[in-house]
Amino acid sequence: MADTGGIDLDHTSFAVHDALSWARRLRREIGVVPIAGESLPEFRYLLLQTGERTGGARLELLEPTGPGFLTRHLDKRGEGPHHLTFSVPDLRAAVARVRELGAEVVGEDYGHAPWREAFIAPGPQHRTVIQLAQSDRAYPSAEELRAGGEPDVAELPSVRGATEPHWWASTWETPAGAAVPLHSTHLDTADLAFSRRLFHDVLGGRVYETERHLDFSWPGGTIRVRAADRPGVRGMGPSLGGGAGIGLGSAVLGLPG
Repeated sequence: MADTGGIDLDHTSFAVHDALSWARRLRREIGVVPIAGESLPEFRYLLLQTGERTGGARLELLEPTGPGFLTRHLDKRGEGPHHLTFSVPDLRAAVARVRELGAEVVGEDYGHAPWREAFIAPGPQHRTVIQLAQSDRAYPSAEELRAGGEPDVAELPSVRGATEPHWWASTWETPAGAAVPLHSTHLDTADLAFSRRLFHDVLGGRVYETERHLDFSWPGGTIRVRAADRPGVRGMGPSLGGGAGIGLGSAVLGLPG
């Protein structure tokens, strides 16, 4: 894997009404493994690993627990993609480079070492929020998760003010299906040149170009970007279109065709 300067694609996040129901379905149908989750006043989240020891990616389910940004999002758009998250070794430096690109950064929080964060506002290029995060902790690898054993929550990244680190534990009761490696997040863009500058020049992804799309890769997964009139996340999967898939609102979790 190419050197990405310590930057990695952490996960792709989806807003849902019932995270546990979705997690159980995804465990049955594509063999996801739960990693971690916490609860906050406005929402709770559950992070899931797809795929086997290699070739997978992480996805997150966000469920509202009270009025706020997530209820407004679901009321306006329904279930579906919410944001992309990148882990960075130096959040302040990453924010400065994003601003040099001309993008708007909001919601900066540098005061909580287990999870520092900032957000690239959804501009016309992608119409998607992009979260930048820095933590002094780390999630277990896919290999460690598949080997079994429950990680110590004190060693995991943790959002400021979060509680209930085991609210999602019943997900383990659902038998797991065959693991499907949803290693690529499919993103439409209104400006391929901007996408290249952001994902390659600023966020360090290795780029591979074809006539139809750009693939930006990190250790944690790939973002496949294509030009389109309606930008936004289309889904995750080995491929989209032509094969089977799980519809999640406006997105598809694509299965091998």
